[in-house]
Amino acid sequence: MRRSAAQWTRALLALVALSIAPRTATAGLVATVWPTEVRQGEVVVVQVSIPDSPETLRGTFAGRPLLFAPLADGAYRALVGIDLGHSPGTYPVTLHWRHQETDVTHEVPVAVRDAAFPIQRLTLPPRMVDPDPADLPRIQEEQELLEALFAQADRIPHFAEPFVLPIDQAFQPTGTFGRRRILNGRLRSPHTGEDFSAPAGTPVHASNRGQVAYTGVLYFAGRCVILDHGLGLYTLYFHLDSIAVDPGEMVERGRLLGSVGATGRATGPHLHWGARLGPARVDPMALLRLGDGPPRP
Repeated sequence: MRRSAAQWTRALLALVALSIAPRTATAGLVATVWPTEVRQGEVVVVQVSIPDSPETLRGTFAGRPLLFAPLADGAYRALVGIDLGHSPGTYPVTLHWRHQETDVTHEVPVAVRDAAFPIQRLTLPPRMVDPDPADLPRIQEEQELLEALFAQADRIPHFAEPFVLPIDQAFQPTGTFGRRRILNGRLRSPHTGEDFSAPAGTPVHASNRGQVAYTGVLYFAGRCVILDHGLGLYTLYFHLDSIAVDPGEMVERGRLLGSVGATGRATGPHLHWGARLGPARVDPMALLRLGDGPPRP
């Protein structure tokens, strides 16, 4: 059963302190964008109060549409993911709506800073770097499957509490999100999640309430679970040894999803925890910081 709009208002993004963040008002609309300075891989919250014709509200960031969820107080909120590869610079959150028979546009600038992700250079046997040519069709098919999945977005959020770590706090993250590897002199794709080194069999839990969007075995990810939290937000749990949930199941925050393993392309037992917000590859640790709300003056 989904949470009510009132519960959503009090939840993770229940930034009760949002009213103290920078606000702008134009033609009957009050917009709060927080934070207005972010690094690659982080998340921006957009909250809008619009007294009339709310059905006309539209928004974009860097040309991508925003998905607004209604709140209990009549406001609307959207999440913006800053992809880890997003070019640094200043980009507008652009809002469009109709006020007293007039089309209105309002922009709030957001500065995207270079995250200065680390670079790791390694020399490895070729067999450990390049997949077998026979596996390439499978890899391509799985990539298309995941992109189609992440393109789906439910306007209603499934969660109503702050995000938490998916593994016991005794296992600290390695800080590998965004890291780029140069293997045998060639630049590879950046690391799109946070790794937690833990013994095989260590329990892995849902970082928040969500619907199980996928379970299965993928070439790179191994045995994995993907949760859909609504608003286009997904969390990913890779290299599992076992899976304890079924596709379509709605799971609560803290629910056992499976256990740590070394399946897929993994050199040893660990949990790869990732997050996607629409097409953006975002740092899952940024989801934990959302619960802090905007900074106090």
